[in-house]
Amino acid sequence: MKRNLLLSVLISFLILQPITGRAFVPQTPHLIHLVVQKIKEPVGLEVHQTKTIHQPDSSGREETEPEEMGTVRERLIYRYPDQLRKEIISGPFSGLSVTSGSDFITVINDETVSRERAEADLYTDILLYRNIDGLQARLALNGVDVDTVTIQRYQDMICYVIGRPKEKNEPFAGLWIDKETFLPVRYVIKKNDRVVESLYSDWQKVSRTLYPMQVSIFSDNQPVSIMDVNKIELKLQFSPSLFDVRRIERRYPARPVPPVSG
Repeated sequence: MKRNLLLSVLISFLILQPITGRAFVPQTPHLIHLVVQKIKEPVGLEVHQTKTIHQPDSSGREETEPEEMGTVRERLIYRYPDQLRKEIISGPFSGLSVTSGSDFITVINDETVSRERAEADLYTDILLYRNIDGLQARLALNGVDVDTVTIQRYQDMICYVIGRPKEKNEPFAGLWIDKETFLPVRYVIKKNDRVVESLYSDWQKVSRTLYPMQVSIFSDNQPVSIMDVNKIELKLQFSPSLFDVRRIERRYPARPVPPVSG
C-alpha cells in the first residue's frame, strides 16, 4: 500500500511540474502528423468568406488606426492535396487566384497580374497542405527552420513552435501549434523585409474535418485583412479545368509591357 501511495505522489509531482527545457518536445514530422490527424483531409471543401481589407498606417504613429478599405466576398475551392482556387465573387473588382502544385497565378479584372503568391495569401498553406511531406515542405520553402521545435507561451496558450530565430529576440518564421489541441494558431513568415503573421481562431468541425472560422493577417504588426467564414461545404468533385494554370493564363493574358524608348 505504501508503494502505491508513493507511486501516486510521484505521478502527481511530475504532472504538476512546470514546463522546462527538459520537457518532451516532439520532432517536426511527428508534430505535423498530430496536426494533420487532428484537422484531417477531406475530399474537397468549398468555403465562402468575407474579407475585410485594411490599409496599414504609414505614418509610424502607433495611435493612428489603420483605415478600413472595404470588404469583398470570396469563394475558396480546396482540391486536396495541393490545389486551391480562390475567387472574388463580390467586391469593387473581379479576380481569382489558383494554386496547383508548384504553379500559381493571380488574375485581376480579366488580366494576369502575377505568377507568385503574395505574402498575405500564404495563410492557406496551413489549410491546404494536410499531409506531413506537403506541409513540412511548404514551411521550409517559406523560411521556417523545420529542424527545430520548442515550447513557448503565446498569449494564454502553451504552444509547440516549429522554427527558431536567427537572432535573439528577433521575429522569426515559424508555426505555433496549441499544445492541448494540436491546432495551428499562428503562422509567421519573414519575406521581402516584412514580417507577415497569420492568426487562426475559432476552429469548427465540419463533418470529420476542422477549419478556422476566422483568419487575421498582419504585416509588420499592422492589420492587412480579416477573413470571416460564412459557409463551408464538403465537395466530392471539381472540374480539373478550375485548377489548370496554363489554361487560365491563356484565357487571361498579362498586359504587354511597352518597350523602353532609348
